[in-house]
Amino acid sequence: MYKDIISYQLADGVTEQHLFKVASKIIDSWMQAQPGFVKWEIHSNAEGSYTDIVYWESKAVAQKAELAMANMTEANEWYACYKTETIKTLKLTELVRLEPASL
Repeated sequence: MYKDIISYQLADGVTEQHLFKVASKIIDSWMQAQPGFVKWEIHSNAEGSYTDIVYWESKAVAQKAELAMANMTEANEWYACYKTETIKTLKLTELVRLEPASL
């Protein structure tokens, strides 16, 4: 499993409801059609920042999707949700998943 983790602050005037509306459009019109896409989570913290975690089957499919973003029709509306200077990205590859042993 591969994860893109993006933290950011919302642009001035952008509400959570607007962010969720735009994210739903992105999922329906583009993201779910990307090979290897698993899911997208949006989180917030007490300081008012947001963190998205986008799950992909592999690094290779995530990189292909990133290149395909240039052709996404909703890209401008999506990017307008964020204060550009606050965006930070981590790209993580899952090495092992440790879970409690079943009884």
